[in-house]
Amino acid sequence: MSSSRSLSQWKDNYSSYLVDRNLGFASYPFWIVLFSLLTAILIASLWFLWPAPLEFPLDDTYIHFVYAQNLAENGSWKFNFAGERGVGTTSPLWVLLLAAGHSVGVSIHLLAKILGIVSLLITGLGLYLLLNPILLFIGSLSATLLVVLSGNMLWFTLSGMETMMFLALGVLALLVYRSERWVCLGVVLGLLILTRPEGVALAIAIGCVEVWRWRGIQSGIIISGVVCALICGPWYAYLLWRTGYILPTSAIAKRDSFLIGIHSIGERNKLLAVLSYFPPLIYLGLMVSYLLEFVLGGVALPPPYLSIGSFIGIPYYTVSLWAVIGWAAVILPLIVSAIRRIGPVWYLTDWIQDSNRRPLIAFIVWVVLHNLIYSVFMPSIGTASRYAALNLIGLWLVLTIGFLRFVNRPRLLLWLAGGLTVIVLANTMYWNKVYDANLEFMQDVRIPAAHFVGDNFSQDEMCAAFDIGALRFFSRRPIVDLGGLVDPNVVQWYLDGAFDRYLLQSGASCLVLPGRAGASENVYYDFVDLMGFSNTDLFDIIKVTSFELNRERWLQGNLATNNYPDAVTIYRLDTPYSTDE
Repeated sequence: MSSSRSLSQWKDNYSSYLVDRNLGFASYPFWIVLFSLLTAILIASLWFLWPAPLEFPLDDTYIHFVYAQNLAENGSWKFNFAGERGVGTTSPLWVLLLAAGHSVGVSIHLLAKILGIVSLLITGLGLYLLLNPILLFIGSLSATLLVVLSGNMLWFTLSGMETMMFLALGVLALLVYRSERWVCLGVVLGLLILTRPEGVALAIAIGCVEVWRWRGIQSGIIISGVVCALICGPWYAYLLWRTGYILPTSAIAKRDSFLIGIHSIGERNKLLAVLSYFPPLIYLGLMVSYLLEFVLGGVALPPPYLSIGSFIGIPYYTVSLWAVIGWAAVILPLIVSAIRRIGPVWYLTDWIQDSNRRPLIAFIVWVVLHNLIYSVFMPSIGTASRYAALNLIGLWLVLTIGFLRFVNRPRLLLWLAGGLTVIVLANTMYWNKVYDANLEFMQDVRIPAAHFVGDNFSQDEMCAAFDIGALRFFSRRPIVDLGGLVDPNVVQWYLDGAFDRYLLQSGASCLVLPGRAGASENVYYDFVDLMGFSNTDLFDIIKVTSFELNRERWLQGNLATNNYPDAVTIYRLDTPYSTDE
């Protein structure tokens, strides 16, 4: 039997099953779907937001806020000073939206939350509309609810970052592609690339699918490409002119910092030392282990726990025995079922002529290209896996497709649905606790540290820091960037072993670093030692104060996000020596 006939027969059987049980789309108007998703998203968001509705769980959010404030108030795209070379934000569209709101008196904090929630709703509605012609009402709504009520997605939504807007624009682009509105497609793709540069992967994916479909290049895709380039091209030309790079310097700095950190940790672990020479393997390992541990219940389900951190030299990671059982009894059967349902790769050649399935092929190619870009350029999944958020949509979609093979086996379907429901609920409850712990760290550690710097150092004193967002936003003073986000020369100073000289040359007299003074069991490396400040002859560093979080609360927030050490320490530099010696 041909693949197309097999897929058609499956859909007819599945449709008949749903219609017989009054589960077809025709019985449920779209406004019911809209109301259901909006209600579910608002309830879940309010649950996460209580009792600190306008706080954010990570430092990078405030980097966007600083750029937005400066753009609205001064008309310049700067972090510290006009004319600085580096660009520390990867999302100009997000900054422009925040700046527009700030310029008319809307709170940046409130606007970031609203944009996140609206983006999650658009993502959900877009997914439903994409999937409904194939999975019908119950299948498409199930997949959509799994995505929008995932604890990970809710964290992204309320983080103040552009992650959910990136996903929303990507899903919208697939919808527009299905209708073959080529000018609109170019507009959406251009906005997607202005949201995050790796959005170019979807543009390439759609182009590849179109070339595959027609065995050549048609005028429609050319029109889309031209419109896309007209929208996003000027920004990347500006970056090249200003920085000398086609990407924001923040993206390059995060890649370099991640690789330096991996090599540093690898000095204490032979396995990581070997893997550090194969970045794609690092990325693949991080992605798979993260999905198991922090999406599919590994840490969220109850004890007994198995210790797994000793294999990589980080002892805090454990996995629930119940999760292992769930992976074997629920997740694996669903994945195998989905693979058998989709069929071999060459079956996709039959899908490509189907206007409803063609966007799903583009989605698959997008996921592959997106992960390939990160595995090669920057083998990191980012804070709370936000760089790999696209994979979570793919995961929930695969698990939903896996269910459809069991629609005529109600007992097995009930078992699988019950098991997956337990995993999803446990994961969402776990991420609510993670979000709260992240907020507590920001409120009790990073933000007070920023206020301390603003209140206790004179305005003509420069402070240097590795995490610059909240410090710059709340201290209201320029910050010397040690992470290279706004100064592209920083990494080279580090590689030359002259980071101490860079610090003096920048005029810094204050140092704000993550972690406690000296060695600590709660950090993977000592930042003072890593930067070469512990044995420099150019200055002495004197601890002024530190802001700390207790170990249990730190672990609650850090395990799933890998976001921060357990403290922020402020030092004063004693510089009796000349930089010319």
